[in-house]
Amino acid sequence: MNTGAKAILYLGAFMLIGGILATVMGFGNVAEADSWKPTDDIYLEGESGDNSFIHVEGGNGTSVAVFVTDDVRCDDFTLEIVGGDAWWKVDDCVDLEGRSVPRGYENDPEGWLHIGTIVELEDGVEYTITTSHDVVLVGWEVIEGVLGEFFGGLAAICGGPTFLCCGLIFLLIGIVMAITQKGNEKTETRIEINQEIEAGSEGTEFSYDKQEDPFN
Repeated sequence: MNTGAKAILYLGAFMLIGGILATVMGFGNVAEADSWKPTDDIYLEGESGDNSFIHVEGGNGTSVAVFVTDDVRCDDFTLEIVGGDAWWKVDDCVDLEGRSVPRGYENDPEGWLHIGTIVELEDGVEYTITTSHDVVLVGWEVIEGVLGEFFGGLAAICGGPTFLCCGLIFLLIGIVMAITQKGNEKTETRIEINQEIEAGSEGTEFSYDKQEDPFN
């Protein structure tokens, strides 16, 4: 087997294994992101009424997402914030079969609603929020990480089978090349003939009787 056939076989095997691993990891990432809940990464968990906190920007960013349980009506929820220049960015409410839910609710974790976002928070500044219902706050950088894991998993699921198929194709090409090369190999056979000729010391004499031509 020549170097070219070996390289194609190795490349095919590498792509095949990579495709399988990417697909498996992709499904794992999607499943993990899909099962995520706000209580997995709590920045602040507060009951209805006043709740104070000092913002820590590291690992959270300058914004925090506000979640409520899915039994809370969007149009009933209120939030006020005092401190620094932060402000409350509420999501639009839409009607869903008599329920008031925030726009984009279908993308929220099961059992929860992302009701809005507190933005322009400053590191080390103390804030007080007043809410009409119990809330769970999650740093926006955490949300971005979960979304990145989800979409990265989807990309791996889509790209994994492609790598797998390409790996199979390269393996088949390498196998065909190896078989073809083996069939075309010529066996070199060397035949040595040792021939000894012994010549006598005296030459061989040939003689014949000369007959007279009757016509001459």
